[in-house]
Amino acid sequence: MGTTSSTPVAETITLREIEPGDIEQCARICFEAFGGIDDHHRFPPDFPSVEFASGMMQGFVGLPSTWGVVAEVEGRIVGSNFIHQGDPIGGVGPISVDPKHQGGGVGRKLMEAVIERGRGAPGIRLLQDSFNMLSLSLYASLGFQEREPAVVMGGKPTSPPVEGIEVRQVREADLAGCEALCKKVHGFERTNELRGAMQAFAPYVAVRDDRVSAYATALTFWPMAHGVAESDQDMQALLRGVAAAVDDPLAILVPLRSGLFHWCLSEGFRSLKPMNLMTLGAYQEPRGSWFPSVLY
Repeated sequence: MGTTSSTPVAETITLREIEPGDIEQCARICFEAFGGIDDHHRFPPDFPSVEFASGMMQGFVGLPSTWGVVAEVEGRIVGSNFIHQGDPIGGVGPISVDPKHQGGGVGRKLMEAVIERGRGAPGIRLLQDSFNMLSLSLYASLGFQEREPAVVMGGKPTSPPVEGIEVRQVREADLAGCEALCKKVHGFERTNELRGAMQAFAPYVAVRDDRVSAYATALTFWPMAHGVAESDQDMQALLRGVAAAVDDPLAILVPLRSGLFHWCLSEGFRSLKPMNLMTLGAYQEPRGSWFPSVLY
């Protein structure tokens, strides 16, 4: 959530579903809100340009599985939020509020709207910038529980690919194995998200003994990258294999309490930004190796 501290101002806030014509204004607010707090804490920007934010929102507004909401004050858009419902667990974000209107209840109303929209889901999840005290307090007051501290990490493993484990791009025939693996680790599947990643990114699988032992939706763009594996060793094999196949450095969100975090450090990855996984509703402690995307 992109918010910074400001003086609360009493204002009448109205909500409505986002429309394509809203994207330009919402993208500007998103860029300024996230950029303000990233600059304040000296972290790299989540959204490098207004155009980047606009392109992301264009994709969201066109998806039937994603619902967006805007907040208005006196007919002017002052914030937006999204909930992604393509799979059983809903994912929230990005939520952003115009810096001039932060502290006046806009963020709370935007969060209440997506929570209501996702009420039929077993659970809703999000990733929160752990240095943002406003969003941490807001989400906790709405019932979200902190489940796992995580850190954005970037780099390339120094170790070469693992012999005996095939690492390649996901194929349609792999989806059933990926679904079964995600259910084993998390208790639910994210198959529709994986299908979407096959169109937008280059998801990879690790195959050991003729079965999928690890997969990831994206490994160079951490906001949209989630991965699961039977073990840390299988996840390491996946990361080592992908690193050898692509030119760009890897970038993922790594749970701090996992063995994967210490392995990444030993392989030369850099820690870039701390975040918190927060959940509302059903939650199962992961049973295997994993890392979340921003939308979990």
